Amino acid sequence: MNKKPLYILTYDHGGCVLWGDKLRERFSSAIDWLKKYPCYKTGLDFEAFTFDELEKIDPEFGALVKKTLKEYPDRFGLGSTTYGQPLSLYISEESNVRQLTYAIKTNLKHFGTTPKVYAVSEFAFNSQMPQLLKLCGYDATLMRTHVTNYGYQKAFDTVWALWVGRDGSEIPAAPTTSEQGEGYFNCTADNWVLTRWPREAKESLEDFMATCEKYEPLLASRYDDLTLREEALVADAQTRENYHFVLLDEIPEIFGEAKEKIFTDDNDFHGRMPWGYCGNEVFNGCRAGENNAASAEKLNAISVMLGGSSKQEALEEAWKNVLVAQHHDIFICGLLDDARRFIPDSLAASADAAAASISDLSKVFASPENDGILVFNPASFPVSKWIEVEAKGNNSASLNGVPLQTETANGKLRILANIPALTAVRIDLSCEKAPENKPAFSYCNGILETPLYSLTLNEKGIVSIFDKRNSKLLASNGEGKLFKACINDADCTSVGSWSVEITDCSALAVNVGEIGTVPYRFVMKFAADCAEIECKASFNIDDQLIGKIGLTKGLKDALTVNNFVHETKLCFDIDLCLDRDRKMFRDTPFSIYEWDGQLEKVVPSHYKETELLADVKVSAEESWNNVTYLEGIYWLALRDEKAGLAVINRGCMGSAVLGNNLSIPLIYSNDYIWNPRYLHGTFENEFALLPIAAESNADVHRTALCYQQPL
Repeated sequence: MNKKPLYILTYDHGGCVLWGDKLRERFSSAIDWLKKYPCYKTGLDFEAFTFDELEKIDPEFGALVKKTLKEYPDRFGLGSTTYGQPLSLYISEESNVRQLTYAIKTNLKHFGTTPKVYAVSEFAFNSQMPQLLKLCGYDATLMRTHVTNYGYQKAFDTVWALWVGRDGSEIPAAPTTSEQGEGYFNCTADNWVLTRWPREAKESLEDFMATCEKYEPLLASRYDDLTLREEALVADAQTRENYHFVLLDEIPEIFGEAKEKIFTDDNDFHGRMPWGYCGNEVFNGCRAGENNAASAEKLNAISVMLGGSSKQEALEEAWKNVLVAQHHDIFICGLLDDARRFIPDSLAASADAAAASISDLSKVFASPENDGILVFNPASFPVSKWIEVEAKGNNSASLNGVPLQTETANGKLRILANIPALTAVRIDLSCEKAPENKPAFSYCNGILETPLYSLTLNEKGIVSIFDKRNSKLLASNGEGKLFKACINDADCTSVGSWSVEITDCSALAVNVGEIGTVPYRFVMKFAADCAEIECKASFNIDDQLIGKIGLTKGLKDALTVNNFVHETKLCFDIDLCLDRDRKMFRDTPFSIYEWDGQLEKVVPSHYKETELLADVKVSAEESWNNVTYLEGIYWLALRDEKAGLAVINRGCMGSAVLGNNLSIPLIYSNDYIWNPRYLHGTFENEFALLPIAAESNADVHRTALCYQQPL
């Protein structure tokens, strides 16, 4: 029998989201075990939001948690390190920061304490976490994703080291080792034992120790569902002198000083999402919530500096609601009741704060002499953008006495506004006739000409896109493409008709048609001097099955139903004209990175009848001939040295790439492991196409930020 010490960390993963009706029962059993087994130590991995929620709906339970923390200070711990348990690769930089800071503030508010070691159940890591965790006051991190269905990070051949972030920040970390296993639909080997032995798992903690014999000290950790606790395992541990239950904050002392350094880059963090699930309602709603909260907060800061009132309470409500909406279970289980509670509440709070700030600022900028509008730029760089207001008899506009380019059409006054960074300005309006602009847009015989592009359109969609800036054919779709999908088990492509509305400074191309039995309306908006092509697609769905069921090779039947086969969903479809050495870029938290074509691990290590696939760096030829899933928070791009295309999204962050074919999944309605969400009604998705001429990735990112948080 192995007599080396084994340290056991076991925390209950749960909270009011998804687990509300089981919290009291499972909490009570944990307390019973503390009384029954003197060796036992445990803690709570509840989203910190739960403690705010309990204060409203069940203050008695909240008081019980507080009482238990005081009664068992050395045996019961708090493990809540994020406010809403997000999957951090799919939320903005600001949301990543708020998830950490709001958790700390909430813990301190309710209990006067907060964990000193960062740990999570599901995937909440990115390459810049060392800096964020150090700035938040953490002493160390358990660098393990315990449940890896939707993400996992690189494994290392060490149990304690200094994790170095992209900026050089360092934090002691206990990483996942290769012996613990990595890959989708997996959990670490020790987490598997601690949640299923002896009921289901064949391997015991003794087996785990034998597998990891070269490591000392050895930590077996469980951050998993509150329903997955094994009393028989605790009873067995009670009889073993070398088994020691520990709390999070004890880990740095057990491991001592970290000397070895480990490094990660963005390609070491692997995430996947069920794009199109619920019609992307949750993804799109969360994106709107975080962007509106960020913009409203900046606007209120300007207002306060100019004498307006602080709307901190409303802004905090906006942030907290969207942080909960970013909960991994709302994302991946399609918890629409929760999404339709938290997202609208967040948007309403942001709108209230923004409206109050605009009202205060309008008084500052008011002028009795002429009409005017207040324009705010939330970006940290100057922005030149067309904006649109009701004409009300006005034909011209000026900023600080300098005339601005304008046009009037259909009762609207369009203004090309040039606004400095993080600035609110007044634009004066007048009835003077603006100088006439020579029309730069035209549409004839299916050819749409804009100042920047020439598009050929037909009943099948977009035939080609020519970029006039570099005289390059960017997209060539053969006989025409727009949407593709597998609908009711039949492969379908869209057919429709175009109508184009032309003004001096803009064009609106509208395609109305059907894909299979699904009616759709697709709009492309072009503006003079704006490189991005704004798109909106709406689909009227009547319970059709959309997308195919993907079978992941080697997994047991219970795990084979999934919707990670993106290219068969209802996708926007386009063929690019790029060289075969084209590269793929993606926007990840705090960085922009080239995707290296790495094959993902898909087989859990504890299924002995299968083998764990190793990461494989594929050749350019293999990358060209095999589907790659490329994901980016705000944008993703394919480009060669001469040109490229970026897709900027408002929620759907995924794509399927095969050679030069790019498919953006918009709708999925079929079987799914955590409950299918069959769709009925109208579902909308918005995105922008950004042909890349000579711009750098930083220029693409600025354009994407302006699209997310417009003037």
